[in-house]
Amino acid sequence: MSLIDLICRGKYQTVSVVGIAKNTGKTTTLNHIVKEAAAKEIDLGLTSIGRDGEKTDTVTRLPKPPVYAPRGTVVATAEDALRESQAQLEILAPTEFVTQLGRIMIARVREAGHVVLVGPNHAREMVAVIEQLQYHGCDLVLADGAFDRVAAAAPSVTEATILATGAFLDPSLEATVERTALTIWQFNLRPPRDQAVLAAATAAIADRCVGLIDDAGAFHDLGMKTALERGDDIRAAAGPQTRGIVISGSLVGSVLEDLMRDAALIKRARIIVRDGTRVFISPATWRRFVNMGGQLRVIEPIHLLALTVNPYSPVGPSYDPRVFLERIGNVAKPLPTYDLILGQSVNTK
Repeated sequence: MSLIDLICRGKYQTVSVVGIAKNTGKTTTLNHIVKEAAAKEIDLGLTSIGRDGEKTDTVTRLPKPPVYAPRGTVVATAEDALRESQAQLEILAPTEFVTQLGRIMIARVREAGHVVLVGPNHAREMVAVIEQLQYHGCDLVLADGAFDRVAAAAPSVTEATILATGAFLDPSLEATVERTALTIWQFNLRPPRDQAVLAAATAAIADRCVGLIDDAGAFHDLGMKTALERGDDIRAAAGPQTRGIVISGSLVGSVLEDLMRDAALIKRARIIVRDGTRVFISPATWRRFVNMGGQLRVIEPIHLLALTVNPYSPVGPSYDPRVFLERIGNVAKPLPTYDLILGQSVNTK
């Protein structure tokens, strides 16, 4: 089953393509889906959180594959990016959002070609831009998510996510597999089963609070604007009655490490965040947390649809393509996993 078949079977109207790191094949994956969608005559929209489609990566200075847009595609991109694009574009409407490269415009591709995508940097703005693409007739909107802007994968932004991983992540195959396994775990986090806990956490996160949930399902606000550098304070405030720790912003490794100093707390209290894109921890911290019996929950689960793999690195060792596909496929089960250049996949039956 192809990637576009997975998307069509799920009837998804918005899908993000996110790279776990730079040069992991995100743009190749995006172009592959674009080509498959065009073959099925799907009215397609394209946008990006951040920037994609430029010839050279602005950080690594390495050449990048361009983003291809067939005739009829509707794109949302900044004014300067319109001028950089090779495709012939007709401006349909401006948006209210302005980037460093100008106002984001809605444009239709009149002659196929490469486009530079520069979209909003914030999830709320991305939602509004996607709505405008849909207003202009797009049945499927693909949102490009840069590796350091995984907000495109947030369930409040897109209905499903495809994750790209590759050898550029680390010279060690084992390290790349472990980092990928951690990201899959983050993206597959589920909500608390206890409805009282879920309701209390949902309300607290909507109010941007950090606090504790007790045995009775009551939330106790700790009066913190953020959990950053406050892990020790949160741990000190928790007691035997604590059953949930709600963090409305990001959960970073240092905060989790502070909480893990109380093994009993970690075993009895679920840590709850908005969604898996808010978690920033290392594989080592993840392993310790899980081995201690820790439970991390979300109020908005991500739908991770599939993975793609890129075994080639432009600056370091590459992996054996078939070995890499098999290893990632094993940690991704039952998610379909593709090597689009090799033309092979696993977990697709």
